[in-house]
Amino acid sequence: MCDIKEEPKFFNRPYCKISKISRRSTRTVLTHISQCVMVSNAVLVAIILVLITTALFTIRTTSSGLIPVSNASKVTNKQPTFIIAGPSESGKTSLFTLLTSDSLRPSVTSLEPNVAHDFKIPITTKTFTGRLIEFPGHLKLRNKLFETLQNSSNIKGLIFVVDATVDPKELTSTAEFLFEILQVTERFPNGVDILIACNKSESFTARPPLKIRSALEKEIERIIIRRQKSLETVNGAEKTDDDGNLQDEPQVFNLGLKDGFKFESLEGNIDAVEGSVIKKNIDRWECWMDERTVN
Repeated sequence: MCDIKEEPKFFNRPYCKISKISRRSTRTVLTHISQCVMVSNAVLVAIILVLITTALFTIRTTSSGLIPVSNASKVTNKQPTFIIAGPSESGKTSLFTLLTSDSLRPSVTSLEPNVAHDFKIPITTKTFTGRLIEFPGHLKLRNKLFETLQNSSNIKGLIFVVDATVDPKELTSTAEFLFEILQVTERFPNGVDILIACNKSESFTARPPLKIRSALEKEIERIIIRRQKSLETVNGAEKTDDDGNLQDEPQVFNLGLKDGFKFESLEGNIDAVEGSVIKKNIDRWECWMDERTVN
């Protein structure tokens, strides 16, 4: 008959200690897993909220007619730049040709911007060298203009060419174009100076610059009012401030609609000056550009 000897106690001790450690480690691992799951869920919820907020902002911005300008836009043009823009058939391309070659040539409607990379202001001693870009006025091609404005860090000025012979009562589309430009330029810290170049002043039917400027202000005011009413319809009843501006909708301008919209309320300076490309009478426009090169 065999005697069953009791296992030494020192074998039991390590077994008990290992068992306790294993249980403690298991609890620790489970705790870490739970914490990681909770953190992951929190991160997931935060990401979803950011996506929803971004989507809602994009929808509201689109419905308001605003042109979104990202603070993270990549600056691709740091060169000092003058931009020529305006409605079709106003004389933009002819002005670009006159400024860059001191001559007039027949021009055709272009689908691409005209660019002069080593542009020198003719009226100065030509110490300023920068870039001059002329954009087509067609409605479908304006996004290129807005992209250039957003991605440029050193815009010296924008020449907005208008036909001075157009009846001020028919300036609605021109005012809408200028308003879209202002929605981009007024987001810069000091705005962008704009010259309303009233072309074809040699014509008997040309309107004075002050009359054109005033007509554009009135049309822009009507545009702002229409868009605010449209926002109220889309968003339902919303709170407004004393000036009638929607409080929870980002505004590009400090409108002050009680006294009507005025260019003086903007960050950038807006000047209206007459001239004539066909008569090569653009000295005052060149002086305006010259002043911006020293700023």
